[in-house]
Amino acid sequence: MSADRAETLDSLAAAIRRAGLGAPAALLLDALAPLDVIASQLALLGRPLLGGSPYDVYAAALADAESWKELRRLLGRQ
Repeated sequence: MSADRAETLDSLAAAIRRAGLGAPAALLLDALAPLDVIASQLALLGRPLLGGSPYDVYAAALADAESWKELRRLLGRQ
């Protein structure tokens, strides 16, 4: 995983925790873990719709299944 992607995922996890959604998001991500590949494909599909928005960076970072695992790990270490 690239340093940029790791930094983006860390930023996303921090934003989720600041919003007070760390535990619910971690629970949801754990429950949906078998769908990581599908979620990655949905992130790729949504990128053209997000082009130019601040959320495009997050969609790009979540474009592979390993990134979803890393986000779960980051949220789990609260």
